[in-house]
Amino acid sequence: MRGRRTAAVLVAALVAATAGCGVGAQDEATTVALPVVTTPARAGSSSGAFVLQVYFVRGDELAAVERRTATATPQTALDQLLEGPRRTEVADDVRTAVAPQELVASVGPGGEVVVAAGRDFASVGGANQLLAVAQLVWTLTGLRGVEHVRFTVEGRQVEVPTDAGLTSAPVQRDDYESVTPPTGP
Repeated sequence: MRGRRTAAVLVAALVAATAGCGVGAQDEATTVALPVVTTPARAGSSSGAFVLQVYFVRGDELAAVERRTATATPQTALDQLLEGPRRTEVADDVRTAVAPQELVASVGPGGEVVVAAGRDFASVGGANQLLAVAQLVWTLTGLRGVEHVRFTVEGRQVEVPTDAGLTSAPVQRDDYESVTPPTGP
């Protein structure tokens, strides 16, 4: 009995406390819009839903690094590659052979990605040509569903270097076995 009396006193106190707050009863429910609060990522944080393998160069072969991104699209992968290696990676002798430029990726049929480039695409010379194209091919073919890559400059299909020589055909990882990244640590 004592428990019921205590509960009744608490209910009466609650009713009395809220009666004077000035908010009357409503006949219908009302939707209240609350502001969306987001917390910005800290500088240098590696937030992202996807982990992409981006390929740079160490010595005379490719070196994989991870990038966390919000999306895993061919364009996102190209953008990450074009950002270049980070300071810690440069300190680890990682570099890029890809010249600074704008590259646009579009997805074609049959697992093909077409990389549209400007004239700067051909500005890389010597052995770096093969490394630059290999970086692009390895980075893009690391994405789900991407089998091969084709390159265009100003809308025209161009030849790219491979281990077997120049080709205008779509290329894939097997075309760059000479610069395959090492496996393991």
